[in-house]
Amino acid sequence: MSEKINKHLTAERAVQIAEEYKEKYNLSGTIDSTKERTVKFYNQFDDSNLPVWLVMVNIILTVFQADDEYTIVISDAEAQVKYLIDPNGHYYAPHTKEDGLTDEEFDKLWNEDSEDN
Repeated sequence: MSEKINKHLTAERAVQIAEEYKEKYNLSGTIDSTKERTVKFYNQFDDSNLPVWLVMVNIILTVFQADDEYTIVISDAEAQVKYLIDPNGHYYAPHTKEDGLTDEEFDKLWNEDSEDN
């Protein structure tokens, strides 16, 4: 039996939320909304039973990344970004800053490591 899902957002609104989030947190990459796989709705995702939109963001691949894109996970009910899944599959949420490092501190740490090698 198929259950009807009442979506709060449209694909276009999910892309708009993702673009606004990218701009606010100065994230790289482009969202190509002409591709069908760029934005997808899921009734459930990860460990939550909540509906979300996944928006794919294309980036330039570097030696530190396993893929050339990252994913912005948007809550359908809350109409806001929950977290990102980076190109290596790690979860990241710039809006929470729970990791204790600012973006500047993180960049400085990685730049110092790169210069040492």
